[in-house]
Amino acid sequence: GIPAEPLFRSWLTFSIYFSMTQFSIVIPVYNAEKSIRSCLDSILVQTFSDFEIVVINDGSKDSTLAILREYLKNTRKLRVYSFENSGVSITRQRGINLSNGEYIILVDSDDTINPNLLENLYSSIQRYNNPDIIRYQAKLLNDSDYKDHNRYNFFDDNKVVLSGLDALKEWSIPGKKYAVYWLFAFKRTVFSNVLFFPDLKCHEDIALIPLLVAASKSVVTLSYIGYNYTCNSQGSITNTKSKEAERSRAKDFVKAYKYATQNFARLFTVSPLDYEFFVSDFDRRLLDKYNSLSKDLQEELAELFGIE
Repeated sequence: GIPAEPLFRSWLTFSIYFSMTQFSIVIPVYNAEKSIRSCLDSILVQTFSDFEIVVINDGSKDSTLAILREYLKNTRKLRVYSFENSGVSITRQRGINLSNGEYIILVDSDDTINPNLLENLYSSIQRYNNPDIIRYQAKLLNDSDYKDHNRYNFFDDNKVVLSGLDALKEWSIPGKKYAVYWLFAFKRTVFSNVLFFPDLKCHEDIALIPLLVAASKSVVTLSYIGYNYTCNSQGSITNTKSKEAERSRAKDFVKAYKYATQNFARLFTVSPLDYEFFVSDFDRRLLDKYNSLSKDLQEELAELFGIE
């Protein structure tokens, strides 16, 4: 059923014991009693059947674990691991380590995937000779009216298959976003390009995903809308409204910026021109983040952001 902390150290044993599957769907959960059922149900109705679900329970204090135990009784595709609360970065890393799939998909516990996602991904894996990363499109639920509802989407018929560096350049469009885990299926070997995950409460994806993409030889983009992202989810760390939370997110963004730019230069695939482009794009994103802060936090954090 639900191994405790010591079994995490033996994840290689689990990887050998469980036969390799095509897809591992990894779900970090914390107090997700209101949404975890719809999340799991959307995965269990997939039209492609060769997958596993790996749920990492990060010390939930509500009825999340009881709900997961219900599902464990009814499906062999689900595995659940519980740990003391450690934060989403460590939880996500644990999920990747404890999974066995050739491709890894990360799903937030308050989101859902569409029923043909895995089937579309498998067709692309066959057609494009096992690409390192596959990107799909997302539908944003409960999004603010004034925002661009396609800000996480990108598709061009002429650019379905790109190198990782070329994909980054295509995706680096002002106002558009790509650095979120839930937009991609990652080949397991992609994670070997990164030595460790930055320990951030939020914005870890901004730090890490550009590096994962840049280090990849082949990136495929599908037009298929495979993911339903719930915006402004209650209790989400990125939507907590307080000055303290805003300050914490801002500081983590700067840490993510430093992590990404420093490690980008170390990738063997990157030329000086590539690095110049990447840093320029991240400088723009850093300034956008600074400009989004309240006036008092701008004054407080100007030096941290490099604003004179």
